[in-house]
Amino acid sequence: MGLTTDDQVAIQALAARYNHAIDSGDGAAFAGVFTEDGVLDAAGRLVEGRAALEQFAKEFAQRMRSPRHIATNLVIEGNGHRATLRAYLQMFALEGEPGSQQIAASGKYADTLVKEAGTWRFERRVYTADA
Repeated sequence: MGLTTDDQVAIQALAARYNHAIDSGDGAAFAGVFTEDGVLDAAGRLVEGRAALEQFAKEFAQRMRSPRHIATNLVIEGNGHRATLRAYLQMFALEGEPGSQQIAASGKYADTLVKEAGTWRFERRVYTADA
């Protein structure tokens, strides 16, 4: 059985919560979009487990000025319990004085997700930067 419309919408919302959490430095919310042993592979830097993910989000928001992750062209496939998500990413951040939003990074996501107790979470999120 494929994914329901509710599953598709829930996974889209998960991706949006990820973006808002990392951009605001909300480590707890960021870690919460992953499974307990979830992994973020950020262009080769592995961040594993919720404690490390929470710290990563806090540090990320401190390094960047007003980051804004924008994920587009989401392709979601799967069944009732497992799914994959592919998406393009552009991340903007303030640069210069006075600051203006500039593209700071672009690339793509290739993710695996699982549904735990009715809630979709990232099991593994892989970000590959554009060369």
